[in-house]
Amino acid sequence: MAHCPICTSRTDSRRLGGRFFYCPDCDFHFADLDALPAGGDAAVYDAAYYQRGSSLLDPLIRAFTCWEQKHMLSVVRNCRRVLDIGCGAGFLTQRLQQHGAEAYGVDTSSAAIALAAQKVDPSRLRCGTLAAANFEPDFFDAAIAIHALEHIPDPVAFVTEVRRILKKDGVFLFRIPNFASWEAKVAGDRWYHFDYPFHVSHYSPQAATRLLQTSGFHDVRVNHAAAEYRQTLLYSVLAALKVPLPLWLKIVLLPLQTVFIPLSWLLARLGNSGTIEVVARK
Repeated sequence: MAHCPICTSRTDSRRLGGRFFYCPDCDFHFADLDALPAGGDAAVYDAAYYQRGSSLLDPLIRAFTCWEQKHMLSVVRNCRRVLDIGCGAGFLTQRLQQHGAEAYGVDTSSAAIALAAQKVDPSRLRCGTLAAANFEPDFFDAAIAIHALEHIPDPVAFVTEVRRILKKDGVFLFRIPNFASWEAKVAGDRWYHFDYPFHVSHYSPQAATRLLQTSGFHDVRVNHAAAEYRQTLLYSVLAALKVPLPLWLKIVLLPLQTVFIPLSWLLARLGNSGTIEVVARK
């Protein structure tokens, strides 16, 4: 038996090999923290984590990422001071800075902060949790968290802190895997974004909306963003079939992606994308 981190209701429903509890009221999956590997997942956020998956396909992946970031940058284009939460190696923080924002970054990994400090002003970077960074209240015009919330075991405390440091009517934009998507349902715990034990929280649009409303945000909008390259429907189907994906096979499959990437786009247009982008205001 466990309490849902979002609505606090009790649940004894377990899923995904018993490693996650499920709250039917919120449609939210949250990890049994007592079952995490010794030391927890934070211990593995070293330089190797940010280099995993590095391959000859990196230029293509970066091109897709930069193209997708255009929409996020447009959402915060009128925001002067912006925080990149879970900034990782600092690529988004750097782009925010290049687009004229006073960009800050925070990450729990010292390895990530060291990499980010090579791209942006180190004085605007904080190593540690968002709460430990202790930013002033009403300090930021916007906060962005890209693939960060799935790492957070106490999402209400996290989002409440985001709200505290935002100015009135400040923007909170985040992207998370959509565990209600067909991609996730097809692949199950073999889905690219299941990523246990790194990911300890899995959201549907319903769960994300309830989290924000519980934490005092309003004007919540859920956008079904275009699928990212490594989470297309093709990879989900192959994962469900237990087909390993070495680099040579990814390269061989590139022509097939010309079919499956448009299919993922179609799913996004039908409101069922592998990633969702959520925007709300304080």
